[in-house]
Amino acid sequence: MMKKSISIISCFILVLTGCKVQQIAQPENRLQLPEEYQGIESDTVSYSSDIHWENFFKDERLKSLINTALQNNQDNQIALTKVNASRAAMLQARQGLLPFVSLNAGASQERFGDYTMDGVGNFDTNFSENLTEDKQIPDPYKDFFISAQFGWEIDIWGKLRNQRKAGMAMFLASEEMSRHIQTWLIAEVATNYYHLLALDQEIKTLNEYIRLQELALQLIQDLKEGGKANQLAIDQFEALSLNTRAQLQAKTRELYSAEFNLARLVGTLDYEMDRMDLDSAIVIQDQIITGLPVDLIQKRPDLREAERLLEASNADVNAAKAAFYPSINLMGLAGFNAFDFSRLFISPASSIYQFGGGLTAPLFNRRQIRTMFETSKANQQMALLEYEKRTLNAYLEVLDLINDMNTYDQQLKTKQYEVAVLERGIENSNTLFSVGYANYLEVINAQTRTLESAIELADLKAARLQSNVQLYRALGGGWN
Repeated sequence: MMKKSISIISCFILVLTGCKVQQIAQPENRLQLPEEYQGIESDTVSYSSDIHWENFFKDERLKSLINTALQNNQDNQIALTKVNASRAAMLQARQGLLPFVSLNAGASQERFGDYTMDGVGNFDTNFSENLTEDKQIPDPYKDFFISAQFGWEIDIWGKLRNQRKAGMAMFLASEEMSRHIQTWLIAEVATNYYHLLALDQEIKTLNEYIRLQELALQLIQDLKEGGKANQLAIDQFEALSLNTRAQLQAKTRELYSAEFNLARLVGTLDYEMDRMDLDSAIVIQDQIITGLPVDLIQKRPDLREAERLLEASNADVNAAKAAFYPSINLMGLAGFNAFDFSRLFISPASSIYQFGGGLTAPLFNRRQIRTMFETSKANQQMALLEYEKRTLNAYLEVLDLINDMNTYDQQLKTKQYEVAVLERGIENSNTLFSVGYANYLEVINAQTRTLESAIELADLKAARLQSNVQLYRALGGGWN
């Protein structure tokens, strides 16, 4: 009879094992990136995305700001805290494969009523001739116990293993998310820093032109006294000077706002405000080497995060599928139990143990399990679409920034030549005006257009530097 029972149990276990969850076909990535960036000859030896940001940026004041931001920025600190939370969840998922073991100890005292089943039973039992005096039940009843207990779910279907995979993938995704925030923060600090350099140069230019316009105003006033100019000319020069002063006030306000925004990124009010000049920053910038489009998946933290989230969703689907099948649990207990503490550790008289197993199969809650499975499948599809979207956006972002860089280089050359020509025009207009061969409107127009072009040139230089930073971030930001 015993052999027959064992055979039946063995066959049952074999049948269950045969029902092991099959691997679910994963959705395929439909997006294939080109082998090279359009119109760009890629260097297959050295990539700018392999350069750590501390080596990419040459300005020591900028690097100091970035270091301060990484230490103090609240968004960055929140991301690091989320990594710790994901690590805890990952460790919990890993423990699911191991047996649950606990140590229990306790003591209690209870008095049963005389007119209760326990009270009458204990009283009557003490009159039994089979009991020795040390085994008689005390009143009130005391209970002392100490034991070790374990429980273990046998992971036949892979549910716990897939939960562990999902937990690990989520943890790795949180690390990539943290790195993504750090690359964003580094780029934002550098972008705002270069904006400040442009504002510094624009304010310097405006102050210089205010000085020149005051000299021109003084000249036209002298000419009026000599009968060579009229009040209209004086009013026009004075209005031009006032307009430039208004621009200076607006740029000064913009400068303070930009400094406040940089303080928000840095995360503290205690940082150095000293900056280099814009032209020096242009000279020391690094030339970006783009590499290949496929490198984006390996180097960009946001794409690696999306990839990890896709892995987690795949594992969640397999775990949800395994929930349809029965779970097999083993359990056990061993220890000592007595109503007299002095006899608690007498072995084997006070020894207790319990071993067993159980099978739990879903019957009436299969709809709930199916809902979880269908939700996991939907999340898996969304994770794949998110991965495809990020990959496509990353590739197009790099192409867009490369186009910006090339365009800015051409614009800078043209604008620098334009400013040089306009500055020469100011000198010529002043000379011609002083000898009567040009009127005051030509002088005013020359000064106005030159000032506008000088400010545009400063903005172009800052935009070129900012695009360089954004392209470095888009390629991976040195987090390979």
